[in-house]
Amino acid sequence: MASHFAMASMKIACSTQRPAPLAGRRRPAVPAARTVVAESAAVAPETLERESGIVGAALQAEKQGWQETVRTLQGRRKHRFWEPALRNPPPLLADVCVVLVSPKRPISVGTVARSLSCFECEDLRIVEPRCDHLARSSRNGSKGAQWLLWKAAQHASLAEALADVDLVVACTRWVAGRPNAFRSISELLAHPQVAAQLAAPAESSSSSTDAPSSSSSSSSGSTDGGGLQQPAARRPKLAFVFGREVEGLLPAEVDACDFTLSIPIGRLQESMSLSHAVSVVLSRLFEQRQQASGHALPQGVADLAAGWEDSGVER
Repeated sequence: MASHFAMASMKIACSTQRPAPLAGRRRPAVPAARTVVAESAAVAPETLERESGIVGAALQAEKQGWQETVRTLQGRRKHRFWEPALRNPPPLLADVCVVLVSPKRPISVGTVARSLSCFECEDLRIVEPRCDHLARSSRNGSKGAQWLLWKAAQHASLAEALADVDLVVACTRWVAGRPNAFRSISELLAHPQVAAQLAAPAESSSSSTDAPSSSSSSSSGSTDGGGLQQPAARRPKLAFVFGREVEGLLPAEVDACDFTLSIPIGRLQESMSLSHAVSVVLSRLFEQRQQASGHALPQGVADLAAGWEDSGVER
C-alpha cells in the first residue's frame, strides 16, 4: 500500500517539474558567411536611407508638386465634376477610339478609361455591356478619368459602334489562318494605311468646336469660286476592338474588322488582361503620333498646364 502512495507522489512531482533553463547552454556557432550576411542586412537599410535621403526627398517633392498642380488645374473639384479639354495641340489620339465588346466587370471598364486618359484618347465605346460602367468600382478604377466613363457611348451592336469608323483593328490572341493578321504592334504600325494616319500631326486648335461661329466657319472649310462654304475634310477614324474578359471576341466579330492584331506575350499566360492590352496598344500609338507631331511630352510641373483648360462641364 505504501508503495502505491510513493509511486503516486513521484508521478505528481514529475508532472510539476519544469524543464531546466537554457541559460547555461551554449548556442551553436553561426557560420562566418551567415554572420556577414546578417550584419550587412542590418546595416544596409540605414546606409540606403542615408545615401538616398536627398534623392528620395527630391522625388517626393516632385511627386507632391505634380499632384498639387493637377488638383489646382482641376479647381480642387471632385473627379466626378471635372472634365479636361486639350486645345493646343488637341488630344494626340483624337482620331482613335477604343471599343469594348460586352465587358462583364465594372472595374475593367474603369481601368480601361484610365488607360485612355493616360494616352490622350477620349473616345470610349461600349457594345452590349453586361455591367454598369458607372458603378463605384468602375469610377474608383478610373482614377481621375471618370469624365471618360460619363462620355462613353453605349451601342446595341458592333456594327452600330463602328458606323463612323474608317479602319477597324480587332485585338485578339488567336490570329492563325486569318487574312490581314499582324502578330506584333510593330507590324501593324508599318502598314501603309496605319502609318499614314499616325504620321499626320494633330489638328490645330483653330478647328475646335468652341471657337466663334464666324471664325470657325472660315477656318474649318474652304470656299469655292461661287463663295459657297465647303466643309472641311473629315479625319479618318481608327478603331481598336477588344473582346470580353474571358471569352474574348467571337469569330464573327473578328471577321467584321479590317485587321487582326495579336500582342506578343510569353509562354506563361494565355492572354493579357483587358486594361493591360489597351494600355500596350495605345502606348505604341501615342509614341508614334507624338514623334510625328513633334509635341513635347511634359517633363515637369510647369508643363502640365500646356494646352490645357477646364471645359466647364458640370454634372
